[in-house]
Amino acid sequence: MTSQTIQKRHTAPHLVPDGFKSNNFSLLLSSLAINVLSLALPIMTLQVYDRILPNPSSGTLPVLITGVCIVVFLEAIMRLCRAYSLGRKGAVYEHLMSCSAMRHLLKADLSKLSYAGVGEYLQHMSGFSKLKDFYNGYALVTLFDLIFIPIFLTLIAYIGGILVCIPLFVITLFSIISLYQGSQLQEALAQREQDDGRRFNFLIETLEGIHSIKAFALEKFFERRYEHYEEKSSHANYRATQETATMFNTGAIFSHLIVISVIVCGAILVLNGKLTTGALIASLLLSGRIMQPIQKALGLWARYQDFKLAKNNINKLFQTPTIQYDLTLQDNTPSLKEGQITLDNISLSFGTDQPNLLNNISLSIAPKEILLIEGQHGVGKTVLLDTIAGIYPLNTGNITIDNIPLSHFTAAKLAQHIGFIRTESTIFRGSIRDNLTCFNQHDTNAVREISALLNVDKDIAKLPSGYDTFLNGNNSDSIPPGLKQRIAMVRVLAPKPRIILFDNADRALDRNGYNMVYNLLARLKGKVTMILISDDRNIRALADRVYTLEKGSIYKTPLDNQQRSISANQELRL
Repeated sequence: MTSQTIQKRHTAPHLVPDGFKSNNFSLLLSSLAINVLSLALPIMTLQVYDRILPNPSSGTLPVLITGVCIVVFLEAIMRLCRAYSLGRKGAVYEHLMSCSAMRHLLKADLSKLSYAGVGEYLQHMSGFSKLKDFYNGYALVTLFDLIFIPIFLTLIAYIGGILVCIPLFVITLFSIISLYQGSQLQEALAQREQDDGRRFNFLIETLEGIHSIKAFALEKFFERRYEHYEEKSSHANYRATQETATMFNTGAIFSHLIVISVIVCGAILVLNGKLTTGALIASLLLSGRIMQPIQKALGLWARYQDFKLAKNNINKLFQTPTIQYDLTLQDNTPSLKEGQITLDNISLSFGTDQPNLLNNISLSIAPKEILLIEGQHGVGKTVLLDTIAGIYPLNTGNITIDNIPLSHFTAAKLAQHIGFIRTESTIFRGSIRDNLTCFNQHDTNAVREISALLNVDKDIAKLPSGYDTFLNGNNSDSIPPGLKQRIAMVRVLAPKPRIILFDNADRALDRNGYNMVYNLLARLKGKVTMILISDDRNIRALADRVYTLEKGSIYKTPLDNQQRSISANQELRL
């Protein structure tokens, strides 16, 4: 727990989402009725062959057949209703769990969100479809149906006598073989999960960097690498498919074996006068009925191997620490007046076994002051800005804005008070209007005002679809990178934040775009608090104070030394 009351919390696995209800009692009651009704056909067969056919003058046959048809119809209706209920509950479960996982990831501590690549996260999210059968009641119904196997065996023993030994022996042998095949399948599925995760990661990374790959003519190299991943994934999928098919084929073989064995042995008993024809047919129907829940249980057992892997991955996803804010002031969220920033002995690391990127940093930035932070590449300058913006929680220390702890601001309020202009623009999938207004969260007049200052409105007017131009948020967008950067700047500055964090955001700009951004920053000097990270001479000259970040510590640098550190050959772009 930090003094900033931003907490890093490991959320306990919660695989039953809020709002999900499964009426197991009704499912069990329907399964009980279905299994009881399924006894109608064997009992009718026994009565017809042993009592009615030997006495053809009896008028009970039409009544018996009518009653059995009604029972079979009711059983079919109940099975359809149960299947619909299970399917709907499974869809609801998958939807609620996917939304819950998305909410968790959006609240995650980004410093702890790197245990897997993007592809693996996508694969983990797809695992909810493998869990639904075990939380919507299907697994419970399948196990409940297994309870009727001893009842069916008892009926076979009562009707067919010694004939019950055949299904008992076949079921025992089948169970032993299935346990062994299940362990083999689990191993194959684990290997497939691992190989598919690596392939997905490589595929997504390749697609994200496709323009760089084409620019350096690396297509053949990446093609060969993908073929390597695809080969391993194909082998793993083949083995998993083979093991799954073997289990189901084994179930089908034993299902036929039990029927054939009952027919052969029952026929011998009938010929020897130890068993009636009706009893043989009834025992045969009951034996076939026994294999139905066993085969369902076998399918469930095969899916259970996938379920365990998916459950482990999803538990890992939900165990990702989240940032929890102190929202005791949520109804009266403070507003910034001056923009004073105070860092009180803050430290940050991305793991208990990792060194501190920021180590006991204390710094006070006066309202409307401009601070320049310099340092070598990779020392943590961007991480420091991320921490001030509330993106990373601290290990120790405290950050206050106008003497108010950072944790007392909701995420929405913090985004309005602190504008973070990054090196690379973030464009969301949607229209230019959506990106400028942050999907209609910003005031339209403020967006127009900032757009005019950065000449974004004029450049957008030249596009065929104007503000309705659709952007994918990747390198395939038809607008130039400089315009995308200025669109992102408009989105950040539209709320008119009192604090601006500027992280080398001029790098993607052309000459005209740079001039407009620099002029805007110069106009804001003395009006807002700014923290700058920049290699540009003009932007650096805006700073009132300069600090150097080195080995996790920060110290003040004289302005004249800072100016001399800039190369004399660097040409002004104004």
